Amino acid sequence: MRRDPGPPDTEHADAGHADGVVARLRDGSPVGAWMLKAHPSVWDIGAALRSGTELDWWRLAPSYRAELVDTGHPCVLWITRGDARVPSGLWAVGEITGAPHEDVGDPDDDLWRDEAARRQLRPQVPVQLRVLPEPVPREAIQADPRLRGLEILRVPRIGNPAAVTPEQWWALQDLLDEVP
Repeated sequence: MRRDPGPPDTEHADAGHADGVVARLRDGSPVGAWMLKAHPSVWDIGAALRSGTELDWWRLAPSYRAELVDTGHPCVLWITRGDARVPSGLWAVGEITGAPHEDVGDPDDDLWRDEAARRQLRPQVPVQLRVLPEPVPREAIQADPRLRGLEILRVPRIGNPAAVTPEQWWALQDLLDEVP
């Protein structure tokens, strides 16, 4: 069911956040969900998805945004361009399940493609992500007028996580309702 952006409705309001706002950026912009980014050139997300690897944590950029991420916040997984076998778009949906903490990449994880990134101390956050049966391609998201201002589309190199406004989160949920 499609909705026009507008005031929050109870169907889409997150538990504990009647207005759909889970955090606010430094400039006061509301956040309704977090978009976690996967870079195929850094970690082989395609191989992880093909093998059924459980996606139960995610690394973030060291910025003030990592401190805003909290248990219970909704999140989605966006795969960037870089691997023709894994088209860019929305691949999973879920929630943050714990507070961020500093850690390095798993030294035994053979999916790392960027050794320097593997060794970096970065915030990482526990998550529960459900991989979609079919991803929502970048082109479908770009075609939805409610999502044209999505931060990942406006500033594709933004650090991880990207912010999703409450209105954008509701629009993404509408698209997800259409996924089989």
